[in-house]
Amino acid sequence: MRKKTNKEIFQEWLGKPYMLLLYRLLAILLALSISRWMLYLFNSQYFHQLKEGQALGLFLYGMRFDLSVTVLLNLFVIIYYCLPSRLIFEHSGQRVVDFWYVTFNSIAILLNFIDIICFNFLGKHISIDYLKTLGQSGELNFGFIRQVLFDYWYLLVIFILFVLIVVVVARHTRLKEEETTRWPLRQAIRMTVILALTFIAWRGGFQQHRITMQTALEYTDPQNAPILLNTPFCLLNGDDAPKPIKAPSGKPQFTAIHTDLTANRFLNDTLKADTIPANVVIIIMESIGQEMTGYYNPDRKHKVTPFLDSLLSHSLTFNGMANSRKSSEVLPSILASLPPLMDDDFVGSTYANCEFDAFCQHLQKRGYNTIFMHGGKNGVMGYDKFAQRAGFKRYFGRVEYGDDSDYDGQWGIYDGPFLQYAATTLGRVHKPFATAIYTLSSRYPYKVPRHFEFPEDSYYWTGFEKTVYYTDCALRDFFAKAQRQPWYDNTLFVLTADCSNSLHFQPEYNNVWGMYAIPIAFYWPERIEAMKTDEVAQQIDLGPSILSALQVNDTMLSFGRNLFDSLSEPAFISYFNLTYQYYYDSYMVQSDGQNPFGIYKPFADPTMSDNLIDRLQCPDIFEKMYDFLLEYNSRMSSHELKPKFDSIHEQAEDTLHH
Repeated sequence: MRKKTNKEIFQEWLGKPYMLLLYRLLAILLALSISRWMLYLFNSQYFHQLKEGQALGLFLYGMRFDLSVTVLLNLFVIIYYCLPSRLIFEHSGQRVVDFWYVTFNSIAILLNFIDIICFNFLGKHISIDYLKTLGQSGELNFGFIRQVLFDYWYLLVIFILFVLIVVVVARHTRLKEEETTRWPLRQAIRMTVILALTFIAWRGGFQQHRITMQTALEYTDPQNAPILLNTPFCLLNGDDAPKPIKAPSGKPQFTAIHTDLTANRFLNDTLKADTIPANVVIIIMESIGQEMTGYYNPDRKHKVTPFLDSLLSHSLTFNGMANSRKSSEVLPSILASLPPLMDDDFVGSTYANCEFDAFCQHLQKRGYNTIFMHGGKNGVMGYDKFAQRAGFKRYFGRVEYGDDSDYDGQWGIYDGPFLQYAATTLGRVHKPFATAIYTLSSRYPYKVPRHFEFPEDSYYWTGFEKTVYYTDCALRDFFAKAQRQPWYDNTLFVLTADCSNSLHFQPEYNNVWGMYAIPIAFYWPERIEAMKTDEVAQQIDLGPSILSALQVNDTMLSFGRNLFDSLSEPAFISYFNLTYQYYYDSYMVQSDGQNPFGIYKPFADPTMSDNLIDRLQCPDIFEKMYDFLLEYNSRMSSHELKPKFDSIHEQAEDTLHH
């Protein structure tokens, strides 16, 4: 028998099952890592604070999470390649393994590519909850998918190349028959070793607990954490139990019960003598953050909100902050003062059926005609059901509008005609009324009516800026029509946005503070003095503030504060990338619920580039945040989102203005 050469021995060794398995796993590991890195490359403006060396370091650290997903997705392939049986060389079995390998890994890579697009709008990785909400909303239709593929065709091409590489790897790493008598024993030993290594890779190392999404925060801050995490890992670990909230020392000093909503500032004194109930109209603008308005940014290059700028200059305005980044979370914040401080949306969570307190419920009991208006498809995002539970008895949507010639082909009725319809409808309903109007045109995919005319300099505007300008014109026409109606002078207008714009043009808005900045204003020339205050106000403050402005001094449960009370303390809270963020007394602190790891001064450091955690402690602010979170979690878990009137007297002495 001819003796094998070293080259032949080496080639034979390269063709052994465990080596072929290694090739397969390395190919997927690299595919996941590179596609994860593309999220950074295509959204680099979001990570503007990172230097190239830091970004590369995060890419390498992230391979720890990629490896965990790789071995989990390919566990069936690993076991098959390690089986000590010659059946693994059968062609039928290998075809099944190839199908598994190509299909599941292609889906994992596809999720990374989808997240490249979604991250541009959410600022974080997609979650199971988000996919569930999107699927149930009815918005994920053929027209929407076609538009996404048209706008991001280059990502589709790159994804197809990735899949072709996976297919080629699968073809060239099929098992080859080995002719050795000791093969089954050796294969059994290899199987034991490889499965042990697989378990270690899945855990992410030899540490006590397996890696989770929280582990990413050990390497970097929350804003940069998405670079480390691939989308399949986030989806597979999205249900990890969050850390318990750190209990503050002593008795908690925060309660969500308001027993005094009396206004002592900003309101005209003549209001006290007026017994005619006033109307209220809340206008929720889709994705129009502070960054888009000239009022908050006088030096902005493109003036896309001329009417809104003028209206805000005649209003009482605050430094507004949204409590979330997703449209599906906005209504609980604005209508019920419930901030989204958990991974699930409130409307899709286990607490969705809990009774809660909302300002419109109080107005409805006083005979207000309560109306929610949104030009979208009826039932979209569950807006109609939640609005009804929040006290809005009537809902006007695309069905009630009744004319699909004004349908934009994706979300609903264009803002222009729908706001005209809203103004006409409000002139016909009985007074007083409480109305929320939610616009939709400034949402991707960005569309405006075909014959709408733009100014000459709009050639350089993005599609998003054009829709913002269109919505601004629609608001102008709405107010022009409303001014001619008798109910106008006796109406409080509240202006806000559901969330900040997803496309950022300035670095001071492209961070974990600026990405929440929105307009918050009260317009009522007869009753509220026009002025610009730099006080921070958040969406959950709107409920008690509206009741206070309308002189409805009820006992109310709200996690926000009364903006018309000078004793209330400005604050802001959000939950972002497994991180609680809390603003108080010019500082914003960050924590995972247990350990503080971030302290910033957003107004002195608008780009949020200087973490003061090593130079500053701020224990009192962290204490306030933990107080807030304990109250929130306690009431959520015990389903106590409405005040208990038999214990109001006991809680009154502990109630703080906040």
